[in-house]
Amino acid sequence: MPDGISQNVTLTVGSGQIAPALGILADVARNPAFAQEEIDRLRTRTIDGVSVALTDPGQLSGLVADRAVFGGAPYGHPASGTPTTLKAITRADITSAYARTWQPEKATLVLVGDITPDAGMALATQLFGNWRGQPGAAPAPVPQVATPAPRVIVVDMPGAGQAGVVVARPGIARSDAAYFPAAVANATLGVGFSSRLNQEIRIKRGLAYGARSELDARAKGGAVSASTQTKNPSAPEVVKIITDELRRLGTEPAPEAELATRKAVLTGNFGRTIERTSGIAGTIVTYVSEGVPLARIATFLPSIEAIGPTAVQQAAAQVMDPKTASIVVVGDAKQFLEPLRAAYPQLVVIPAAAVDLSRADLGVK
Repeated sequence: MPDGISQNVTLTVGSGQIAPALGILADVARNPAFAQEEIDRLRTRTIDGVSVALTDPGQLSGLVADRAVFGGAPYGHPASGTPTTLKAITRADITSAYARTWQPEKATLVLVGDITPDAGMALATQLFGNWRGQPGAAPAPVPQVATPAPRVIVVDMPGAGQAGVVVARPGIARSDAAYFPAAVANATLGVGFSSRLNQEIRIKRGLAYGARSELDARAKGGAVSASTQTKNPSAPEVVKIITDELRRLGTEPAPEAELATRKAVLTGNFGRTIERTSGIAGTIVTYVSEGVPLARIATFLPSIEAIGPTAVQQAAAQVMDPKTASIVVVGDAKQFLEPLRAAYPQLVVIPAAAVDLSRADLGVK
């Protein structure tokens, strides 16, 4: 997709049923009914899920962080919508969006399993060979939106049992040359039980059940984030730990022995993923949607193994510098606001009920 956002329809069936099953998938992809009763049922279920998410400090902090990092750009919009936007969607909106985005020249068919290339091509030709796009249905160009300045945002949720904490900043595209060292840096920071964030926040201090970081590298950029949930009074301490660890990765080389364990986590996860046909298909789909040549799947393992301390430090300095990160804390603000304000005098406070995720400024006046 030109805007870096993808959609897909998937199925997993026995190899003996691939022809009839793929026929159903082709019909769904090419001729969706969008029955009103199905739209209404899904709308109700989605609104229920989103409404619950908005009352959870951990989930809400992630949604607010997306807005803080991306602002009005497409990646800043909550993918699941909001109760207000979901209620406003009509069937005409859905059919129009389908016509703009489900174009055959932008689609990729992935078949993985006990099927030969010739048989797969024959099925693809039979089921999709005469698929034509709708005239004048090209997606509108995505407007260029300036990256917001870093912000420190407190969402006050009185009575919340815990605080959700996220430190996030703009990242890199999946095709960026810094991706592999950044992936190892991210694994060192917060992937797995023995990562630095888990060591510092959970094991040494007992401030949370766990902490994690994510390198969300997509076709048009992405974000780097670190997150956890903790007791309300310990939120300022956790923010400091996270920012300190982000800074340390970019200023001090990580020991070779530590990097060896973190690279093993990445290669092990990759190996387990491609053991299954669904995992191989998912990996291919990810590479296609993120604009990465498929040949790089075969070089993933050696690319990770080749990363050393200098490359990790340089990547962390490039994409993990906390000076350009936004900080979001969602919780019972009276229990942590003043210590946090002492460290970040410019912070803004938004009542949880006033957060407007449909707006780039979150409704802050």
